[in-house]
Amino acid sequence: MLKPIHVGRHDPDNGIPENPNRPGAGTGILTNSATRIGAAIHWRQTDRSWFAGFGGLSRDSALKISLTSGMILLTVALVVRLRLEFPLADLARPLAFLTLLVACAVYYDRRGETRFVICLASLAQVLAFVACYTVLMYVTASAALPLVDRSLVAFDAACGLQAPDVRAWAQAHPTIHLVLGWAYDTLLYQLALIVILLGLLGDRRPLEVFVLRFMLGALLTLILFLFLPAEGPFSTYGFEPTESQARYLEHFRSLRSGERRLVSFEGAEGLITFPSFHATWALLLALGYRHRPVLFVPLAALNALVIVSTMTTGWHYFADVLGGLTVGLLAVRGVHWATPWLRRSELRIGNT
Repeated sequence: MLKPIHVGRHDPDNGIPENPNRPGAGTGILTNSATRIGAAIHWRQTDRSWFAGFGGLSRDSALKISLTSGMILLTVALVVRLRLEFPLADLARPLAFLTLLVACAVYYDRRGETRFVICLASLAQVLAFVACYTVLMYVTASAALPLVDRSLVAFDAACGLQAPDVRAWAQAHPTIHLVLGWAYDTLLYQLALIVILLGLLGDRRPLEVFVLRFMLGALLTLILFLFLPAEGPFSTYGFEPTESQARYLEHFRSLRSGERRLVSFEGAEGLITFPSFHATWALLLALGYRHRPVLFVPLAALNALVIVSTMTTGWHYFADVLGGLTVGLLAVRGVHWATPWLRRSELRIGNT
């Protein structure tokens, strides 16, 4: 004789139809469904944070956009106020790259390729920030406050570590000098590399932290540059300048004298001596890989060479290096302090 069966919801625990009259019937299904929905919401919030939270963006992304937008407005206001010249045609290339990056990010977001979205969105943030920052650096140099090279030389002397001695030591060891010179020029390539690597590895939070530290460190450096400008040891001690150093000195001096009115990121040189942004940048790059030991060890070693090279190349005083490292640590601390506020929207949605 056939046994009667109860028609109802499927019981996921034993694989047979669930008796709808049993007390609590169906609650397992509801609980499991709610858990899956909650997990999906949490995944979308934590792995794709720039599309959630603050007005469709995470607080992290909103803060970065606000910083860059604020810099753009300040730069435009200063260019107009100081009657400087910025060729609007120079905007074509960065705008084209930004448009391409954003379009690709939207495309991969619709396909659910989260890692590509992380990578492309972060590249767009960095590109926009660096382009604006470069112009604002040139505008800042035109303020022409008194140079502080003498004070930096005096500080180095008090510490017993002066640029001519370090440079002479490096030149006495040609291979070391060559390696350090190569390391000094790697930072732009390393900036692109860390964004691509962490993005494609799915390390969203370490990448967000690195980019925000980079922005904060750059802004702190720019503020100090405004009040403490310097030409650098190769000028102070009369070292024969490289081609890049000669261009830098021409740009820096002509901006300060008022002869140069053009400010742009096209053909720009780094104008900041104190504090050394190379030292700040190298420190932040190394710390950006700390969660991945396999990458951290070789890239920390490379960036240690970058920090040493700031003096062997004649670009920076020892005081610049200490100042740059201090700025880097302040940027790390600042982002750490802001992290609870930046993650608050994530916690609220993730716990729903």
